Amino acid sequence: MTGLRTYLLGASAAVFAAGAAHAADPVEVDISGEASAVAGLADGDAKGDVNAKVSFKGSTVLDNGVELGAVLTGRLDADQPRQLFGGGRYSGLLIGGPRGIGPETSDAYLQGAYAYARGSFGQLIVGRDAGIARILSVSSPTIFSSVNVNDWQTDLSGLNDVHTINDFSGYSTKLTYMPPANFLGGVLGGLQLGVSYSPVLKNCGDPLCAPQTGFVISPEGAMLTADSHWDDAVEAALYYEKGIKLGSSNRLFVGVGASFMTADEHALLNSPLSVYDDYEAYSVGLNLAYRGITLGGSVKTTNAGLASLEDDGYLAFDAGVTFRTGEEEGDVAVMLGYGQSEANALGLNPLDPALFQDTRTAQAGVTYVLGRGITVGAAAQYTEAKKPVAAGGPQEAATVVIESSIKF
Repeated sequence: MTGLRTYLLGASAAVFAAGAAHAADPVEVDISGEASAVAGLADGDAKGDVNAKVSFKGSTVLDNGVELGAVLTGRLDADQPRQLFGGGRYSGLLIGGPRGIGPETSDAYLQGAYAYARGSFGQLIVGRDAGIARILSVSSPTIFSSVNVNDWQTDLSGLNDVHTINDFSGYSTKLTYMPPANFLGGVLGGLQLGVSYSPVLKNCGDPLCAPQTGFVISPEGAMLTADSHWDDAVEAALYYEKGIKLGSSNRLFVGVGASFMTADEHALLNSPLSVYDDYEAYSVGLNLAYRGITLGGSVKTTNAGLASLEDDGYLAFDAGVTFRTGEEEGDVAVMLGYGQSEANALGLNPLDPALFQDTRTAQAGVTYVLGRGITVGAAAQYTEAKKPVAAGGPQEAATVVIESSIKF
């Protein structure tokens, strides 16, 4: 893959260099972000969480019509559970993509830093950013910012392992290309495609995104080291949206997303009986929207980077429905959601019982719009995790939360 890596990096550099040779309009700077604060009770224990993200974008349009820009995104993640996942939220047992740049123990860090070029050729992104599989992902609808059945930022129970977003590459340095929107025209006019390439996924030094000292998971006691990593992560994704006219004025909107990802394994084990293999994952999602109602769900399956073993891998799905009266002051929204996952990574291997977990999560909630972009809501969530006795045995939690959020 070295030749591909050199070619892609050289091609992206040529695009940016060619664009910079032309005079440009003044640089425009935009600031956007979102934040949420959560307080609640998880099995009677008071808990809370704060999440925030702010992005700074500078862009200019060249004489040839090409837009050049750069984006920096800072993130605050106050209380994400320190738990190990068997293919769920961070989708693997080896080292996945980093969360960003910052001190290992800090709640605040630089999540994204990338440059982009956009024009008739499509869009090219170079730097630390989410991969195309996350950018074009589709999952069950939600009305909350951080408290969700799937793709959550806040899990007060500490048990939820439902995650169908194909985001194994994290915010590693990567190259992403998307052809122009509607470039196919006709029936396929609403199709968006994209590919991303990450040369290396390194350890970020925090168990939130990867093991620092590794796991002992094989019978012969082979242990991962902090130098274990993934190389040449490639992901491809598509998103298709179509409006179907119903009656004189109403439309049914259909949105479909699908993605595939693979990465080369470099476990750096001294044992000839490695349990690891190249990582593979597939994800697909569907949403149907009619007036204020949205119905949808998604599913993801991955081998979690493991060699072929009985009952290995990870499988998760979610489904839900939301209803919104609008997004202006005084509008309300309600939701129902359900998710389930199976992380039978190594069966009942006593060396690593934490890697086996079945999860079920159900949630109901309501939100109220206080003003444009400002909401407050309440949700009730029930989570059940089935684990081996060595990992704590079956656990369940009933959680009631209040979330306030703002987007700007």
